[in-house]
Amino acid sequence: MAPTSTTLNTSTSEASVSPYSIDHLISDRSKNRSFKHFAANADENAPKNFKPHPKPLALSFGRPNAQFFPVKKISVELDHYPFQDSIFEFETETAEQAEPVIIEKFPTDKNELGAGEAFQYGDVAGLPNFQKFLREFVETIHKPGNDQWGISASNGSGEGLNKVADAIINPGDIVLFEEFTFSPFGNNVRNVGGIPVPVKLNFKSTEDADIDIKYLSDLLDNWDEIYPEYSGRKPKAFYTIPTCQNPTGLTQSVETRQAVYDLASKHDFIIIEDDPYGYLTLPKFEKPNKSTLVKDHSLTVDEYLAHHLPKSYLQFDKEGRVIRVETFSKVFAPGLRLGFIVAHKKIIEVIKKYSSIVTRSPSGAAQLILLNIIQKKFGGINGWLEWILRMRLAYAHRRNVLIDSISSSEAYSKGYINVISADAGMFASLLVNFPSSIPSTEYVEKLNLLNYKFLEKGVTVVLGYKMSINQAFSEPNANFLRLSYAPLDTDEQLAEAGKRLGEAVEEFFENGFEF
Repeated sequence: MAPTSTTLNTSTSEASVSPYSIDHLISDRSKNRSFKHFAANADENAPKNFKPHPKPLALSFGRPNAQFFPVKKISVELDHYPFQDSIFEFETETAEQAEPVIIEKFPTDKNELGAGEAFQYGDVAGLPNFQKFLREFVETIHKPGNDQWGISASNGSGEGLNKVADAIINPGDIVLFEEFTFSPFGNNVRNVGGIPVPVKLNFKSTEDADIDIKYLSDLLDNWDEIYPEYSGRKPKAFYTIPTCQNPTGLTQSVETRQAVYDLASKHDFIIIEDDPYGYLTLPKFEKPNKSTLVKDHSLTVDEYLAHHLPKSYLQFDKEGRVIRVETFSKVFAPGLRLGFIVAHKKIIEVIKKYSSIVTRSPSGAAQLILLNIIQKKFGGINGWLEWILRMRLAYAHRRNVLIDSISSSEAYSKGYINVISADAGMFASLLVNFPSSIPSTEYVEKLNLLNYKFLEKGVTVVLGYKMSINQAFSEPNANFLRLSYAPLDTDEQLAEAGKRLGEAVEEFFENGFEF
């Protein structure tokens, strides 16, 4: 991809300060938590004429001097494209692009993050330079609507979500979930005593696939009647994956996001926005052809931000009731265990206290590698987004290969399956079109039998019902499969997987829905 001439505006967006107070939505547990370090000195009991020395010599902290660290210099070589030797084999690297990133222990440029600092004990919210990058990134891309926000690095979104649960959920608090979702967060909520409650999704057709806003609105307006067992305890939070929803693959419209935020404001709950796939919005499906990828190279960062990147809930947030959880797992590498949380400053403060007790700071080595690559190789935020655009092309091609293989199958042409969504991220979802003679109460049983047919044919999928918050509630919508076009190595493997899936479905249907 040719470098763009785009210059991003990194100034703070126009944001409002609301008189709304977030305090009552913070958990008692986290509000009452304190943290004191044994080496810290308190000044409140100091003698009357005490004046601390401006440059004390530290014999207190157990911080090894950076010269004890064995690493003198790190050299990192990078691919310019994902799948550089296959999907993008027609692209040649320039000598400049092939140059490795050199990371010094003690860089001469004080704005650079060196190994001497990154390998040391660090701030629980992230190293200063990393925090600065994260803040500039959020200000540039998401432009929060309220200026009372703060930021904290995390050890990936899973760990970040656990800290969010601790920060806001008291025992007995209700948390709304999309009926099919990233179910591990349900475990985080239950772990702190919260109660997950499902919200209906529409995904029987691509035209209206989204959160069922009418259902959500009616649920909140008539809470005590619908859930008399929770009477007087309306939901504290709503957990949502707004772009490439896991597992359905749905992406919420702007109108849906505004409607959800308005309901949150009306009914006074927090929105937990989990967005691991949000930057990987994809062009529409077309027959796979590597040469056609070139035409999408012309998409500039400005065009991507204006017309392709969905709005974060942060942009709708005038009151500070949105918590956004991000990760670098899907756009760089899961093994870095690195992400960040954006939330009201008071929520960030209690998260930092919790971090001081449970995890301390995120990996300094992970921050070191990521930040140096973004700043020294990609040239900052603009170049980082250009890398994401290249990832987007690779994901689009792999999606096209898989969906083309499935849509070429007899099972697809006979209407046994159809694609619900494959417009973002790394998942496609398929509806299994059971006939009306099979009641929805048998969907789970039939899907389990179908899964044995998949395993016999040599392909693995996720059965949608296994990612439900309440299986009984979601049984009528359980007839779908989640497929990922991310892990397989080659186009040939993706095409073969689609072929095997189609064959399994066809045999299952034509054998009377028996193995």
